[in-house]
Amino acid sequence: MFNKFEKNVLRFLLTFGLIAVPISIIGKDYRKWMKAFLLNGYANTFVAPLLERIGFLKYPVRILPKVYQSSILYDYCLCSLVTTWYCRMSLKDNWKIALIKVWFFALPQAMAEWWLEKNTQLIKYNKGWTWVHSLMTIAIAKYMVRSSLVAMDFYDIKKLKQDNIKKEPV
Repeated sequence: MFNKFEKNVLRFLLTFGLIAVPISIIGKDYRKWMKAFLLNGYANTFVAPLLERIGFLKYPVRILPKVYQSSILYDYCLCSLVTTWYCRMSLKDNWKIALIKVWFFALPQAMAEWWLEKNTQLIKYNKGWTWVHSLMTIAIAKYMVRSSLVAMDFYDIKKLKQDNIKKEPV
């Protein structure tokens, strides 16, 4: 069932993910980075199985195939990890700079997916799906997670100001 090369790739990616996730989340704003990580995983919960069910993507070799249709390792660890890096690098930027920066994260991720599609049994494109579709989906998802974090920050600042106004003596 599993080819030795695919097994080794999955082991490497799992090890990398288990090491990189805690390192990527720690820091002053760890709650914010945890939100980015979890928001991306949550979005992938709906998008990835849908793309699998429709038939655009197939994951012939994956971890826990009886539990999840898509690739758990990619959807909940690796993709979320890259999204966290993107958010860390772009959260303070205006929307135009953040839109440019998303391509620096989405393009290598889509190219890695394309390479895996061409050279392994880890992912297969069907029904006209190409690396360009993956690139656009990845970029949009990352930008939406970042936009959600910006909106949450805006709401938190607004709420903090309201709370401070209520606490001031009259």
